[in-house]
Amino acid sequence: MVNEPHRMLGAHWTTRFDGLVALSRDWPSGAPPPLALTAPGKLRRLFRMEPRRWSRYSGYFFEDGAPVFVLWPEIFPHVDCRAEDIRVAGPFNNWQPGGEWRLLPEIWDGDTVLTLRTIAKNDVAAEILRYDTDAGVPFKFTTQSGVWLEVPTQTVNRKCDAHGNFNYILSPSRTGHHVFAFVSETPASLAGHEAMVWDSRDGNRHAVNISRGDFLLQQDSSLEMGAHVHGGCTHFRLFAPRATAVTLELWPPDATATARHKRLPLAAHADGVWELEHQGALHGWRYQYTVSGENTDASTDFDTTVSVLDPYALATLSPAGPGLVVDTARIAFPQTRYQPPAPTDLVIIEAHVRDLVARLPGSGPRPGFRELAAWVRSPDCYLRQLGVNAIELQPVQEFDGTDPAAYHWGYMPVNWFAPASAYARDPAAGTQIEDLQDLVAACHEAGLAVIFDVVYNHVGEPNHLRHIDKSYYLETTRSHELSNWSGCGNDVRPSVPMVRRLIFESLRHLIECFDVDGFRFDLAELLGVPLLHKLERELRPLKPGLILIAEPWSFRGHIGRALLHTGYTSWNDNFREYLPAWVHAAADATGLRHFLSGSPITPEATPAHTLNYTESHDDFCWLDRITENPGNNGTKPTANDACRTRLMGAVLLAAQGVPMLAQGQDFLRTKNGRNNTYLRGDVNALDYARLQKFHTTHVYFRDWIAFRLSDRGAALRLHEQAQEGFFKFFHAEHTCALAAWYNADGHLPVPPLFFAANPHPHPVAIWIPGVDSAGFRQLADMDRFCSNGLPPEAVFDWQAGVLTLPPMSVGLWETVR
Repeated sequence: MVNEPHRMLGAHWTTRFDGLVALSRDWPSGAPPPLALTAPGKLRRLFRMEPRRWSRYSGYFFEDGAPVFVLWPEIFPHVDCRAEDIRVAGPFNNWQPGGEWRLLPEIWDGDTVLTLRTIAKNDVAAEILRYDTDAGVPFKFTTQSGVWLEVPTQTVNRKCDAHGNFNYILSPSRTGHHVFAFVSETPASLAGHEAMVWDSRDGNRHAVNISRGDFLLQQDSSLEMGAHVHGGCTHFRLFAPRATAVTLELWPPDATATARHKRLPLAAHADGVWELEHQGALHGWRYQYTVSGENTDASTDFDTTVSVLDPYALATLSPAGPGLVVDTARIAFPQTRYQPPAPTDLVIIEAHVRDLVARLPGSGPRPGFRELAAWVRSPDCYLRQLGVNAIELQPVQEFDGTDPAAYHWGYMPVNWFAPASAYARDPAAGTQIEDLQDLVAACHEAGLAVIFDVVYNHVGEPNHLRHIDKSYYLETTRSHELSNWSGCGNDVRPSVPMVRRLIFESLRHLIECFDVDGFRFDLAELLGVPLLHKLERELRPLKPGLILIAEPWSFRGHIGRALLHTGYTSWNDNFREYLPAWVHAAADATGLRHFLSGSPITPEATPAHTLNYTESHDDFCWLDRITENPGNNGTKPTANDACRTRLMGAVLLAAQGVPMLAQGQDFLRTKNGRNNTYLRGDVNALDYARLQKFHTTHVYFRDWIAFRLSDRGAALRLHEQAQEGFFKFFHAEHTCALAAWYNADGHLPVPPLFFAANPHPHPVAIWIPGVDSAGFRQLADMDRFCSNGLPPEAVFDWQAGVLTLPPMSVGLWETVR
């Protein structure tokens, strides 16, 4: 309130000598507030900050008595602010902002910001302030498409409402005139804990610690990180900007006594790096760190009892470490690069290393890279028989777990360079590198592009980054708690230089060392569009045909539309949710038309932007989701379950875009009604007895895949959005059935095709005017695919302009030459 004494809300460093302090309410003109730094610090200067600059931290300021809303793009690195239509929402517009609430770009001293000025709209300003209470006016930024931009956790005026939503708070008593900038005589220390003191004559005395803030998060280094052998020496470097000491524990691979372990102090470098040069090429030696520092607040979690695995370790004995020194001169890097197909020429299968081989004859208790490589080279390999041309492997980077034989999906990484030791023949000998190289080579020999599922949005346990510098490497709140938009206990901080570098250099290593063909980024929304775009620019020169796939959401938001301005293919969750409803005749034909066309949600969208799928590792598998059996248990599928699966497969492979199957989906894989099986290797392992039992469905998928990838199926694989006239659709009213004529206008040099599908349990007749059925030959129905045409008795009735589709049926026709 106005009559209450002033107090400090908080203070933070912006550079080594400069900082900001915010007061509880506006400070009157005249003398500055009675502030001082704790000894030995001393203020050189204290002055009022320009109010509009405060908006970087608050989302608003006041000008001429009216609020101005401001979004600084650098505060939202996960959002492409240039491409998005961003608006401000609050109780003043019922949290549903129209176009009049759109933010527009302005240039402030060379910085581009987005603003909404209410100065010239006095009625708008009055309406906003009408909602002011002692608690202020809540507001939030959102995109036109309805994606809320979550308020950064470090924001001073961030507050949670009764529904658990965090909002900005606009206060007329804090207009920007409550903020002062200061300059210190002495430099701030990253490891220090300076405080700002208020000491006035009226007895109002209090202090606040000065957060490292921007000063910490700007720390960067160009030095080579990790353990590297050069010229007969081994160099060790670790970036730990607030540590007071870093100790290297080092021992040879044949060490049998602790007496042979060395504990060596690293020297501090000026830019937050700790380093040591050790004589000798220490290839194969074990190493780990202990990181010391002051834990005066919860922003750090130094613990000298914890051994820390080097984030740059190229191999490790286990998730807990130690790392292995790897002389890269001894690695046989691939001499040629495999060139994967273009995105829309791919048919991907998502698979897990152990699921594919666990139930094969002779498989041991801990199958891994070598076993899978041997199977891929076998002519009996299921992947070869199916005919897919790309495999998306669930995570193969080192992940958490204490037992190498235990099953794990791998989505809790502890290191982004080292291949999973659990999948190695002999982790102690560092074979995981050559084992994974051999697996990728085997896939390439079989005509399979290899996509790694990578997780850069959070880390598993042990959380080594937390013990190096918690608030630098990981997102934290103002009270220094770990944020958790990933749902996995923490979020990596991708906006800081050394994390961005760590991500890029690990991806570069995976391309150069293993010749991987692409990456699927788990919960990519947490990385953000600008970083994803930067990675694309920097990685493509290494492999021009690199496949980049994004899971475009997190618990925080969705960036699918923003990625349309990039070369990423996004998992299409709308496709995933539509097909289960459609095969039960519970979704309209408009959706089917949209997805067959490649999900053209904007003019920029191309088929390469959408990855179409109906099942992944998460949740129920396809069969269990759509089965007629109780309890979502597809162990014994009904005839309708199998028919609906073939309907789905036909739509998936006839739709423009990038199709992805889940392992075993083609032979009616079931998880016996379980929806979360991330630790259930016994449930996830493929049961190849079902491949024989449901061989007809497997063959149906196989033949559809072969046709899609052939020259005859080129109309199914457009690289650009279909122009008007390419598609001609036919629909029977009051039904979900649809027919589509591909290349109807003959504009493209690809063979025309005709596709029709009916999910209803009764026949549906579709009027097909202007199409001569005699010019088409039917290749497929709901039971089989015959590349030379179906037998006459199986052909659908299509005469006098009416195509009659049998119950739960699908058909594909090609033109007769």
